Amino acid sequence: MEAKDIIQLLRLQRHDLMNDLQIVHGYLSMGKTEKVKTKLNEIIDGFNQERFLMNINCPHFALWLIQVNLEHKHIQFTYSIHTENRNLHDYDLMLTNIGQTVIEIIIEDDLDIVTGSLELRESKDSIDLVIIINDQTIDYNKWKYKLSEKLENVLIQAEEQESNIIFVFSISLPD
Repeated sequence: MEAKDIIQLLRLQRHDLMNDLQIVHGYLSMGKTEKVKTKLNEIIDGFNQERFLMNINCPHFALWLIQVNLEHKHIQFTYSIHTENRNLHDYDLMLTNIGQTVIEIIIEDDLDIVTGSLELRESKDSIDLVIIINDQTIDYNKWKYKLSEKLENVLIQAEEQESNIIFVFSISLPD
């Protein structure tokens, strides 16, 4: 990533923060203190999640995740980190590749607005990246096939729950 790309990323992040602060300012000017508290808690929670993301030693994955929300305005993922392991460096490129492959398929399918969540979890035998795509009518079996063609050494599970599609990508831990 070049310096100009980093500056652009910082600009986009600052723009989003300014939007959030303007919303808080608007609520304050209308005397809606409960809405101010709620919005500030959302902002704080977001920064806490970003801190967790930065502390797992996956710089490529962290950068990809921050970039995807800033660069693709029609794709918005929240994320949460559920691992005590603070050194996932060995999984960094694999996690980034999984995420980028999902984004490529979203773009290939020309989906209008995609929202969802990503969870990074550590289980006994694997690191799992859970991606939940909200309210989409996609053929998740076709997606699973496309994903499995592009992602080697990753166990992929897919299911539909209500109107959400859930993908679980499992990377085995070394013995």
